[in-house]
Amino acid sequence: MTEKKENMSMQERIDYFYRQSGGPGNPEIDRILKEHLLNGKDHGVTGRKEELKDAFTEVFLSDHSTRSILMGVMKMRFAMKDQWEAYLNAKKQPDHERKKLKNMN
Repeated sequence: MTEKKENMSMQERIDYFYRQSGGPGNPEIDRILKEHLLNGKDHGVTGRKEELKDAFTEVFLSDHSTRSILMGVMKMRFAMKDQWEAYLNAKKQPDHERKKLKNMN
């Protein structure tokens, strides 16, 4: 992209996109947008549609003042997920096996 295109506002980008693609009434717009969101250089990992949480994560991880907070929240989230899965796995076990495990602790 040229420097002018890189400094365009979001509305200017949208207008430019519609001029290139034939306008908002073009039936191909949905396909073009999907392709761009999956493979556009400015939308994260190629082949994966970037979500809002991905954008927030990237912003907070790149800022040294919020990185440690986000890392703490992510660690807590993963720990809770692991505990929840352990709980669900324990609930799946028959009663007599749960009693054995309880007596072992």
